Amino acid sequence: MRTSDLAKWTLVGPGAVGLYYSGRIAYSGYNLCVLARSDARELEANGIRIEMIDPETNELKETFTAPIECVRRKANRVGATDCVIIAAKSTVNLELVESLKSIVELRHTVLLCLQNGLGNAEFFAEHFPENPILTGLCFVCVNRTKPGLVENYHPGRVEIGSLGDRWSGVAKTVVEIFNHAGVLTSHAVKLDSALWRKLCWNIPFNGLSIAAGGIATDKILAQSDLVARAQALMEEVQEVALLSGHSISDEFIESQFTITKKMGAYKPSSLIDYLAEKPVEIESIWGEPLRRGRALGADMPELAKLYSELKTLL
Repeated sequence: MRTSDLAKWTLVGPGAVGLYYSGRIAYSGYNLCVLARSDARELEANGIRIEMIDPETNELKETFTAPIECVRRKANRVGATDCVIIAAKSTVNLELVESLKSIVELRHTVLLCLQNGLGNAEFFAEHFPENPILTGLCFVCVNRTKPGLVENYHPGRVEIGSLGDRWSGVAKTVVEIFNHAGVLTSHAVKLDSALWRKLCWNIPFNGLSIAAGGIATDKILAQSDLVARAQALMEEVQEVALLSGHSISDEFIESQFTITKKMGAYKPSSLIDYLAEKPVEIESIWGEPLRRGRALGADMPELAKLYSELKTLL
């Protein structure tokens, strides 16, 4: 597949992550249609606005404005698309299927999941078994602060791989497009390995930010008991990843704390949803990893404890 084969992109789920990455792609010259609801009026008027913020000074460094086509609610008005970015919360995956059927062209349209946790790519593969299914792991600090406006505090990087590593050529093409858009992106040759590495951060920091009373990452790092819990959670993920055939180094675990310290008072996406009284992706981020770990013979007591706490709160 060539980059020219992916001329038309459609975003489903215009939250912080979806707006940021699809906005960068549109700004680089690709056609982008956004399927929107509450943000539709602002997106129609002003496109996607991205502000790059210095996390230390909170000063604006750079602004991007990406022109887009916006379609309100009804996906059948979009028509077939070359690549659909699925950035909605995994809690609504089942609701998305019917909408996607009107824009996914059989054996052509690429489905790129930019969602947290495990099981999302497998879910969409059940409904679109003949289409390439990719997953993008986004290591980034972004917040949607207003309709159509995203603030980026740390550009980070993206890893993109394919379900079962079946469509490596398609994944490499999408990686090329992301890099052309100014997003540091690499090909995840072994997607499952990359997913477990991402969970090393998502499981402790998304979860503890809620369970510890609605606090940002700097507050987690400031409390020794929470740091110890985060460390234990990461080590459990490390253990299950190894049982699955994927090695995660101790150095990688340590780097997650170093990276998080640089984020400052960052509110993880799950915390933002929790504070806004929106559904949180409890099953894909905490439930599914726990179930897969136990199926492999791992006890995972820290994850079991956190999962139980979150189910009580959510």
